[in-house]
Amino acid sequence: MNSDCLRLTLYPSLTLALLDERYVKIFGVRKGVAAQDDHYISGRWYNPWRYINDAEGKTRDIVHQLVERYGGCVSISTSPGDEDLLFVVAFLTQNTDYHGNVLRWTRRLFQRSEDLRRIAQLAPSVGRSYQLQRLPQAIQDFTALGKPRARDELLKIRGVGPKVADLYLLYTGDPTSAPVDKHFMRTAPKLGLSGEAPRAELCRRYTCGRCPLSARCLRAEATRRLGRLAGWAQTISYLLDKGQLPA
Repeated sequence: MNSDCLRLTLYPSLTLALLDERYVKIFGVRKGVAAQDDHYISGRWYNPWRYINDAEGKTRDIVHQLVERYGGCVSISTSPGDEDLLFVVAFLTQNTDYHGNVLRWTRRLFQRSEDLRRIAQLAPSVGRSYQLQRLPQAIQDFTALGKPRARDELLKIRGVGPKVADLYLLYTGDPTSAPVDKHFMRTAPKLGLSGEAPRAELCRRYTCGRCPLSARCLRAEATRRLGRLAGWAQTISYLLDKGQLPA
């Protein structure tokens, strides 16, 4: 993987918060490993070509073109063993600038402690933003629920909505999860997808298959039409909308 492909893979990822400017691991497990040398952080564990047959309907040809263009370069970065820290990163991404604020907040937190209980104590002193102020109760719920990896359980955590839950799931290894943010909403029609953002109150009551919004929900449609390509397609959408990839 060349350096630009590594940069593009890491740019939207939660694992970026665990690396220094040279893409060397400084927080969590396996400190000191270079991202390019790690099977998971580099994204080599995931190959979109492997799941090309998951795509169906009118999206198939469009996504096939995306995989041909970007599949050999952009992947999904994750870091097994760092789920606690990745939850903190995911929670803090709500309604703020990831690269401008979240990376700064997490650097200050993780430099002082990587223990969830201690992070909860420190968070309010790092800044006045509501994300930091609400992080302690989210960590409390996350721990009390047994640090869940299922969407329905994550949505029981105070302050966690569909986007944060799906973001956490995607970057802890579930490529069927497609976080619906403003970037995905803007670019989804170019992928042949349509729909509205998932509603937290419905996501908490129903699985996607039983939800009354399912036929009109962008998250449900992405998972239904793209399967294990859904999260990768959302990643490409994010990079395109941020101007990190040529359209």
